[in-house]
Amino acid sequence: MIVKWTEADLRALDLKLAEAGVRPHARPYWAAREILGPEYSMSPFGNPEADRITATYHALFPHVANTWPGAGVGLAASGDDVRRLVLGVAFGSPSPIETWQALGFRDAQVWWAWCRDDPAIAAQTALALADLYDFASGLNALGRTNKAAEDRWHMAGSNLADVANNLPTATGVDSIVQPVCLTAELSLKAALHCAGLEPKKKHDLPDLASKLADARPHRDDTLIADLVQRFPDYVESRYTAVGLSRLAVVRLALAAQFVAASSVRRFSPVDLALVMENDSWPGPRRPFLP
Repeated sequence: MIVKWTEADLRALDLKLAEAGVRPHARPYWAAREILGPEYSMSPFGNPEADRITATYHALFPHVANTWPGAGVGLAASGDDVRRLVLGVAFGSPSPIETWQALGFRDAQVWWAWCRDDPAIAAQTALALADLYDFASGLNALGRTNKAAEDRWHMAGSNLADVANNLPTATGVDSIVQPVCLTAELSLKAALHCAGLEPKKKHDLPDLASKLADARPHRDDTLIADLVQRFPDYVESRYTAVGLSRLAVVRLALAAQFVAASSVRRFSPVDLALVMENDSWPGPRRPFLP
């Protein structure tokens, strides 16, 4: 049976699906199912009509290709040039996948050029990948064990995604400081909840980090203790620009991603960072902030 549809049908469906709360990345497939009904069922030989609908949907609404949430969204950087990193749901064990592939480059040469032919920058991108992997995959491994911790880690991941989605093309960085700070704060509070503690409702990163180090010691504690002293004041950054350069905010964002990953590593069996830090490359971490 031939089902007739038009671009106008897809535009109307997009509004309908948006009202229903369907995420943009999933709407082409929902639209195909809506239009084709019983004919939507896929076969081993494919469904050409469903393919036409989804291809037209992507042409009408290109943003749907850039909103796929994956298992986690984070960032890597070369200087102040930021690259959004989406960890695939089916990423699995990252060992067979090269860093340049996971970062979305077409080959190692392009990645190396983006890293400015600098081994230290290349190593930093590999560890940024490890941090996102440990955060996203670690939460998946933990499962639903502590609602308060789960909620705060979810919000930390949402703030990290906001940073990763906006920082690559941002012309100004003042408004990005807030989600950077919240990524670190919510992660530390989530870990404290997971450790059975009730963090105070205040914005005090050094206090949170100190309490977490006491409750659940970890190899990252010394580095985190230094980092949290250097984050800008969260409340002040709401109302006035803190005057940080783009490079400084990028470094803070990578530090916040590291704090988020470390908060999960304390409870999860997932620790790709440890493997990388103990290898000859990328090796031990270098300071995030000069």
